Amino acid sequence: MQSPQQQLPLKDIHLPDSVSWWPLATGYWLILLLIIISILSIVLIRKYLKNQRIKKLALKEYQQIKNEYQQSQNQKQLVTSLSALLRRAAISSYPRKDCASLTGKDWLKWLDTGLPESGNSFSTGPGYLLTDFAYSKSDHSDDINNLLTLSLAWLKKLPAVTSTKGHNA
Repeated sequence: MQSPQQQLPLKDIHLPDSVSWWPLATGYWLILLLIIISILSIVLIRKYLKNQRIKKLALKEYQQIKNEYQQSQNQKQLVTSLSALLRRAAISSYPRKDCASLTGKDWLKWLDTGLPESGNSFSTGPGYLLTDFAYSKSDHSDDINNLLTLSLAWLKKLPAVTSTKGHNA
């Protein structure tokens, strides 16, 4: 046996460094990525559903306006109601700054940007009724029917997601 004075030259036990919280382990990165993707998905789905609701309500109101016109044949009421519907649908579906302040020819040109190039447009076709009908005394039956068709086409083209693409006046 060894005497207490002849102990082995051992060093103290060294504990390892504590585990650092940075950099994060791969699992934490995956969880963080999953949370971000989930939040973005929820935001985009809510925006899509809101715009689909706006589109559905606008098309329903369009049908009510058309039915009222077919019963009353009141062209002035039809043009006034269509004008208001198009304005509300535009303001609800696109950024307010893009369309809310537009009037006259600028408004009609802005409405044209959402339609395909088919020759039937707001600025050069029956859309003139939206700005000039109040000052006209003649019968516009043919133009009224074309305006109804054009308005329906525009309402069907409302964006699924709010954007300014193609709508710069």
